[in-house]
Amino acid sequence: MSFSSDTKKELCKIPLKLDEMIKAEAYGLILFCKKFSEQEISFRTESGDTANRFADIITERTGSIVEIQKFLSTRKSDASLYKVDIPNSDDRKRIISYFGHDNSEVTLRINRANMEFDVCSASFLRGAFLTCGNITAPESEYHLEFNVPHKCLSEDLCKLICETSEYVGGRAITPKFANRRGSYVVYIKDSEDISDFLTLMGAGNASMAVMQVKIMKNFENARNRKINSEIANTDKTLSAAAKQIQAINILNDSGKIDVLSEELKEVAQIRQQYPLASLKELCTYFKTPISKSGLNHRLNRLIELAELNDDKL
Repeated sequence: MSFSSDTKKELCKIPLKLDEMIKAEAYGLILFCKKFSEQEISFRTESGDTANRFADIITERTGSIVEIQKFLSTRKSDASLYKVDIPNSDDRKRIISYFGHDNSEVTLRINRANMEFDVCSASFLRGAFLTCGNITAPESEYHLEFNVPHKCLSEDLCKLICETSEYVGGRAITPKFANRRGSYVVYIKDSEDISDFLTLMGAGNASMAVMQVKIMKNFENARNRKINSEIANTDKTLSAAAKQIQAINILNDSGKIDVLSEELKEVAQIRQQYPLASLKELCTYFKTPISKSGLNHRLNRLIELAELNDDKL
């Protein structure tokens, strides 16, 4: 079962008590069907829980007969697909009238009269998500979307999500929308916004799962950055050490090492003895205390001397 199906299963377990909230969710369920007109009211879903909740709520609120057909999905051989529709034309007319719509509307818009109180908006959004929403598993990416058949309806949905989230949670969620193959997709990609929106709809477990994945991703990213930084620092240390040892070998081969000051001779000897040590580690091997900057200066001096001509030594 997918993360989206699990989320819808959780939402479908939310008990319905207040008539105003039941009506609001019913409106969200019915308005965002793929087809919503006197000619056809229908949608398809991979969630059997959504299909059953739709049938229960719509039948309870309007007395309409809801037909559910189950068949195998063409995309996944092991998944079922449910077609949910209102087969009776009189039922369709009664539903459209019940929610304050008529067949003469040029374009479909949200009728806010079906959300009597501000808190009813969350129930409406839950119904809309159950019918046309989808959420990607957070391990893959952060993406929650609604597939809406009408442009004005998608614009109304964006506005309602922003207003409702600000009223209930105190932090406005601002979704975006795009045209995709003739339909309009309202989507949220920020992990915190997705988590807040899931909580708003009542999917607390799904919200927690998103945040847990985010925490783990942040931990992994921080660990990887640390590892990469340590690798880069190690490479830098080894590269510098190799250059220093090469300079010392040149000085040895040319006999120039013998004319160096005692301080530089000591540096050359310790560096050759501990070729993989960092500057910090090398400092601990000197009898007389020396700072990292002082040691680095002397090592650079060895490199400079190795590059000098004989007459300049």
